[in-house]
Amino acid sequence: MEGTRTAILSYAANRESFRFAELLAYLNELFEISKVTLSWYLKEMVKENILFKLGRGIYTSKRVKTQEYLPRLTPRGIKTAKILAKEFPFIEISVFDGNVLADFQHHLSINNIHYIEVDRDAMESVFHFLKQNGMTAYLNPNKDFVYNNIDLSLEAYIVKPLVSESPLTEVDAVKTPRLEKILVDVLCDEDMDYLHGNEWNRLFDNANSMYTTNRTMMLRYASRRNAKAKIENAIENLGKNYD
Repeated sequence: MEGTRTAILSYAANRESFRFAELLAYLNELFEISKVTLSWYLKEMVKENILFKLGRGIYTSKRVKTQEYLPRLTPRGIKTAKILAKEFPFIEISVFDGNVLADFQHHLSINNIHYIEVDRDAMESVFHFLKQNGMTAYLNPNKDFVYNNIDLSLEAYIVKPLVSESPLTEVDAVKTPRLEKILVDVLCDEDMDYLHGNEWNRLFDNANSMYTTNRTMMLRYASRRNAKAKIENAIENLGKNYD
């Protein structure tokens, strides 16, 4: 029994996290062990706070912080979301305030954009509604348009498509992204290009060191955005993927 526990801890010690299947394959190179037996060991070691679950079938020996990320929205973001919900009662709307990104950044920058995500078919209608009501709004801009035409320090709205099955939560009855979605979206979205590369690596590491993330949820969403391999690599290299 102790030999099995020692082998599990030895495997875990050199990894930021590991998957059940990977551990099972490793152990079966040393000695024969079934899925049922390994599941029992892992369950007991989690109970004893020797190992910690990061998601379905994902474990770590690093002590997991229990602090949950609590999204926040500005009063303007909440007010706009509720106006849109009244005008468009049959579409799903998510609002994200760009200023929260500063919480995780290495090189701080100002972002006063309100990101409005809606069903793709409703994007133009929401965009025109915002414009008609005197708001500065942009429709799903690419990175060149952002660099050349949008001052992120000025309050404005960017309307973007809401990916189906996005990880969302609520603040004051307004849907807003969970941290898992924020991290994947910043990596994938063209309008977030100023945070790509090494800056995203830092942001990802900072967020994961400050808050608990559901990695199963994050990887599932990353798959929908064709970014699963990149997120898996970032998880595997937490704290090691920048100078």
